[in-house]
Amino acid sequence: MSCIGAALAGGIPEIFPLSADDMTKLRTTGLRAMQSVLRTKSLTPSVDQYVGVALRPDKSPFYLTTLAPKPADALAEPWRGAFYAPFGVGDIVGELSADPGDAAKVKIAMVTVNARLVVQGDSRVHVQWQVIGSNFTSPNKAALIHAVTVLEPGPHNQEDIRRCVALHAPQRIFGEPRAQVALQCGVAAAALLESIC
Repeated sequence: MSCIGAALAGGIPEIFPLSADDMTKLRTTGLRAMQSVLRTKSLTPSVDQYVGVALRPDKSPFYLTTLAPKPADALAEPWRGAFYAPFGVGDIVGELSADPGDAAKVKIAMVTVNARLVVQGDSRVHVQWQVIGSNFTSPNKAALIHAVTVLEPGPHNQEDIRRCVALHAPQRIFGEPRAQVALQCGVAAAALLESIC
């Protein structure tokens, strides 16, 4: 790794773009981690891999890679996606499953997230949450936290994790699938790394 790559650890993504080697490493390492979480190499509907920068709820940027379907596919049937973000002290990795709801039955949309903080191969913090929200045809959009289950709190207080997820997950659930996956990764980073919101 070059000295420029080494400086990235404390840099701000908008100021320090990733080198081509670091981008490839993020893409390949992330893909392996996401496939492991999903326990499969292919999904229906099919997904594309994205690499880029997202924001945590406090607006601090971070690099990540995600798997998400195209918008038209996500509106037609339930779908799954995944995220991976390395943070030096550990990696945030998780999966997201979404049911877009059924406009004909006025079924409410639901998103389920299963996220972990993995440190040197060991799961240190593990949280699952569900957000319910307006279906696609609703003129106004709103979402509510449906459930937060802290399976492994790690060094954090469980109530702090719950509060952080409950505050941010419903606010960061709208948009196309790749945005939903990236935004929920940001929620996972806030809740699993710091648990202070």
